[in-house]
Amino acid sequence: MARKLTALLVGAGLLTATLGAASPDQAEASSYRKLDVATYNVYQGTDLTTLLAAPNLPELVRRAGIAYGQVIATDFPSRAQAIARLIRKERPEVIGLQEVALWKTGPLGGDVTTSYDFLAILLDALHTEGLDYRAAAVDTTFSGTLPISATRQASFTDRDVILVRDGVRTERAESHLYTAKLVVPTSFGMTFTIPRGWSSVDVKLPGGPVRVANTHLEPVAPPIRNAQAQELHTALAQSPHPVAAVGDFNSQPTDASGPYGTFTGGGYVDSWHAVEPGKNGFTTTQDPDLTNVPSKLSHRVDYVFHRAGRLVAVRAEVFGDRLTDRTPSGLWPSDHAGLVVRLRAARG
Repeated sequence: MARKLTALLVGAGLLTATLGAASPDQAEASSYRKLDVATYNVYQGTDLTTLLAAPNLPELVRRAGIAYGQVIATDFPSRAQAIARLIRKERPEVIGLQEVALWKTGPLGGDVTTSYDFLAILLDALHTEGLDYRAAAVDTTFSGTLPISATRQASFTDRDVILVRDGVRTERAESHLYTAKLVVPTSFGMTFTIPRGWSSVDVKLPGGPVRVANTHLEPVAPPIRNAQAQELHTALAQSPHPVAAVGDFNSQPTDASGPYGTFTGGGYVDSWHAVEPGKNGFTTTQDPDLTNVPSKLSHRVDYVFHRAGRLVAVRAEVFGDRLTDRTPSGLWPSDHAGLVVRLRAARG
């Protein structure tokens, strides 16, 4: 069992109608491209960090069983409906999603079949709300399988996804894994290797493309997280287009030496702070079971960063943070709130 476990674990509208002839100022304003972009960590449905601290294989299996039970209890199909309703209100052209899980189960030693495909479930929920989005870029990071009982096993695949609203054209989609990754040895001879990555697409707008990148940086190891942020910042520096970098950066605004400092000190603007400097904009974190009342959102780690001088933020809104946003059974849509920002090209 140990050998199998080790192998598996390592493994807004763009056109404004006017009556009569447009003034020069109106014509100039209408020529500026606008883009609503959002980021949302939709929550994989369970806290897997407890697995990393398991002292032995039997305890690892026990914790894996509890973790998968929580996936069932946090009911992504119901949460996806709540998320789709939130997105319907905002209607961003582009959404960077994190923790878009793919869960499979099956008999121990046999084949596994899909139990929850978060991407397919969410796209269906959006369609039900009258919204058609497509996955323009999918970054598959970690994948592994574990026994969850004496007779059953579960497989988990982590994905970060860039969704684009129907009718919005994109090109040059790409996905990458970071060189820096978390490696956690255990006391019983197993090693957990947790890769993470980033994706980007060029969104084609009347005034020219905007490159939107999406990522989810390492949450538990600051040196790894910081190195990943540096990798992303360096990669995006090659873009000839304006850039918006979105995602769960796991870095608070006080983190001058981490991802927040890397981006805000390296040519990017924190869009939320630029638009709402006097508001907290908290996006994380609810309890793992998503049933807590009141909300426990208490800090920011989810951002839309835009490259200074090329783009400006003109609107920013946190969503999914109100009690009325919960599912009928009382679950928060995610353990994070989402953030949507309206960007336009800087005048110049």
